[in-house]
Amino acid sequence: MSDNEEKEQIKRAIALSLQGLKTQLNQEQQEQQNMKAAIAASLGKTVDQLTARDMLLADTSAPVSSYKRPRDEKSVPYPVHRIVKRFDNSETRFWDGTVKLTYVKGFVGPDYIRFEDIVQKVSGYMDFINDHFPLNVNVCIVTHGRPATRKQVHSHRIVIQPPLKDDKYGVFHPKLMLLFHAKSVRVVIGSANLERYDYEDLENVVFIQDFPKNDTPYNSVSSMPRFARDICNLLDHMQVPSSVKDELLDYNFDNAKANIIASVSGVFEGEKEYATYGHTRLAEIIKDIVGEPCIQKKMPNVEMQVIVMMNEASDVVFGDNNVKATPIVTQKNQLPPVDIIYPSLDTVESSRLGPSGAGTICLNTSAWRKDTFPKQIMHDAISQRQGTLMHSKYIIATLPNEATKSDLTANKFKLKGWMYCGSHNATMSAWGKFTIARNTKLPKMNISNWELGVVLPLYENSEYPAPYLRPAPRYKPSQQAWTQDMDY
Repeated sequence: MSDNEEKEQIKRAIALSLQGLKTQLNQEQQEQQNMKAAIAASLGKTVDQLTARDMLLADTSAPVSSYKRPRDEKSVPYPVHRIVKRFDNSETRFWDGTVKLTYVKGFVGPDYIRFEDIVQKVSGYMDFINDHFPLNVNVCIVTHGRPATRKQVHSHRIVIQPPLKDDKYGVFHPKLMLLFHAKSVRVVIGSANLERYDYEDLENVVFIQDFPKNDTPYNSVSSMPRFARDICNLLDHMQVPSSVKDELLDYNFDNAKANIIASVSGVFEGEKEYATYGHTRLAEIIKDIVGEPCIQKKMPNVEMQVIVMMNEASDVVFGDNNVKATPIVTQKNQLPPVDIIYPSLDTVESSRLGPSGAGTICLNTSAWRKDTFPKQIMHDAISQRQGTLMHSKYIIATLPNEATKSDLTANKFKLKGWMYCGSHNATMSAWGKFTIARNTKLPKMNISNWELGVVLPLYENSEYPAPYLRPAPRYKPSQQAWTQDMDY
């Protein structure tokens, strides 16, 4: 056989292989489109209006097909060619904890991570959740909804809707993943919704840490480090099966790098209870990191990617949750010493997604138009990845040298501040409202939402990425914030 004939045979074989692959992909796409159309029709929606939750509930409640796609690469009938090079985190373990920004189409870099690398997916043939977790893997999904329910939708699938304190207000909004492996468990806490859109188009943040198996399991939850106890406590409130919490006893959390900051929908009254969740818990964590609340001349530089209740928040981010203490903001209309990082209308309109991609970036138009809105401290949220919109929630506090605990070091590196990242949005519903109970005169926290985030100390050697350009540019006098008309 001549070289030309051999080349022709190879060319024909490749063409046939690609044709077969194209046919298979077209068939799979058509099946998915038909399924989505059927689900949309059953819910009275268009296909574009379907959410990942709609697909999940419909898919997990449907009969399981007896057909199983091959998982062994050798048994795949057609070759799969990877076109785009990327940083591969699929086998990486983050034993010391890390903060990553979610992948956005068109950008690669060591600070970015894909959903499939977070969950270290085992199979890739089903739609999003089942795309990464085949049906023989146990999955407990906790999601928003009313009333509170727990539904076994498949032998390996449980869907839980935790209780909310109010029939009308409040949402279940945490983004927590516990990913159990044979020799380790991965804890993921971030800002991304379980939607493909949040892991491919918008910019989000995730904290990830892996924990090894314990040689000897913990005897009880009370004997675990605070990080693990806080997660177990949250699982109890969510009414997650006890088997999940029991499984955590087998892993070693001694090296946990982050502090858990959760909001649980409910009312928490008492000297200990009021500081367990929400912004009062945040103040406790900050106090543990930097010491007693900062005095005026030693204020840190605080950047907040959320717009929380201004006066209350200003005390909290400086480590003060004592209602009797002198507040940081002492005069009417005095602005707190913080910078708010939030996208301008110009930034949204010039982004790759445009206004239609900013539906989950919320500031009420009526609030922005009020004379009392603190426009003087607004700074534009411009992504490090040009044209990308951010759904991340950050607070970064950089301490002046003299404001830290005396000679406080960690691994010989000086403390420089702290950072928050997680799910907490810019509302009192998320962070909670602090009051003194009328009858008991005890401190009380009233929280509508469920939320979850982490607080990390920042040292001289810390290398956590920030999603936005720093220093963030201050709004020009002519600039408007990106706002939406909302009913609350």
